[in-house]
Amino acid sequence: MRTGWIFKTESLIMPAVLDMIGGSAWLRGCLPMLNRFGQSVPPLLAAQIVRRSRYKKFGLIAAAMSMGVLFCLLAWLWNVRGALSPSLLIGSILVLYAFFFSSMGIHQLILSAMVGKLIPVTIRGRLMQFSSVLGSSVAVCCAWVLLNQWLKKGDANFAAIFLFAGVLFCVSGLIALLFRETPDLDPQPRETLRMQLGSAIRVLFRDRNFLILSITAALFGMMMTLFPHYQAVGRERLKLGFDSLVPWIIAQNLGVAIFSLPAGWLADRRGNRVVLKLLMSGLCVVPMLSLFLSKMGDWGSACYFLVFGLLGLTPVTMRTFSNYTLELVAREHQPQYLSLLSLFMAGPAMLGSLIVGSLIDYWGYEPAFMLVTAGQFIGLGCCFLLLEPRNTVE
Repeated sequence: MRTGWIFKTESLIMPAVLDMIGGSAWLRGCLPMLNRFGQSVPPLLAAQIVRRSRYKKFGLIAAAMSMGVLFCLLAWLWNVRGALSPSLLIGSILVLYAFFFSSMGIHQLILSAMVGKLIPVTIRGRLMQFSSVLGSSVAVCCAWVLLNQWLKKGDANFAAIFLFAGVLFCVSGLIALLFRETPDLDPQPRETLRMQLGSAIRVLFRDRNFLILSITAALFGMMMTLFPHYQAVGRERLKLGFDSLVPWIIAQNLGVAIFSLPAGWLADRRGNRVVLKLLMSGLCVVPMLSLFLSKMGDWGSACYFLVFGLLGLTPVTMRTFSNYTLELVAREHQPQYLSLLSLFMAGPAMLGSLIVGSLIDYWGYEPAFMLVTAGQFIGLGCCFLLLEPRNTVE
């Protein structure tokens, strides 16, 4: 999954695809909106099904295979793009992208539930550490060998990139067959959608700590509105071609590996709250660093990879949010809490991505980047209000 992800990063590859076919900043803003919608609303609707399923791994396999098939369809669509009008091509890409992230959201929900079911609380950080380092190392090697051929200055073979990612997603789904999982028995009655929504609202009212976590996640989610624009800042202001994406992609994935090492170690020993504080502190730097380096000419071009290296904090932070949530409640309630967390994390990106894109189109990058940075600092402050739940839920 990690290796496939490097070939479709929403901060680099997908925005570059839209730029290549004439997309504007507000159109790039559709990417985080669709991304976060898919990772929030479908998981919330699927939470009861996940909770009641006897074997979670079969849902995981179906979600991963769906992701793979959708990216193979994207590869086919790119090959026949010459026969399509620009508006139809863009619309088709966005529709497939939306369905992909709906599958991805359900996949993440089930995977987090599997972690809560199968992995003891004191080694979840080690799991994040090991999987991130191994996945990022393999991903970086594949990117160096393949993307250097598929991404060249002034040209890009996106069909090959999409197809390779799709195949890897399918393989990751098949590997899930190897999970050793005992069946779950859920004695709770089936709830209607209205009952699920009422239950979700009651969770927020009765669990103050989870409410603070949800607000923190929402403020963290603001930064995702900028994801498609970092590469545009670098390429437009520093006059760089598609070949510049390769070192940036590698930097981002190396960042995931490097930051997951201390984060996983510290989470197992001190809890996830302190890790959230440190990760959010690092993310506050990214928008202003991007703007600063974009004005530094050749020196900025040489150092712009640092922006994407720090963006490697993002998946580590998302996993830490999930691991913190898993410690708040008993296992039968974890799918509901995880889906609610995803909804809050996605809210700003769903509601604000087009606004941020329009701000960039009309007033430039600075106002939008400064607004998001302010939200990140408020989110960092909220981290200090969280409680440490370690050992309160087994």
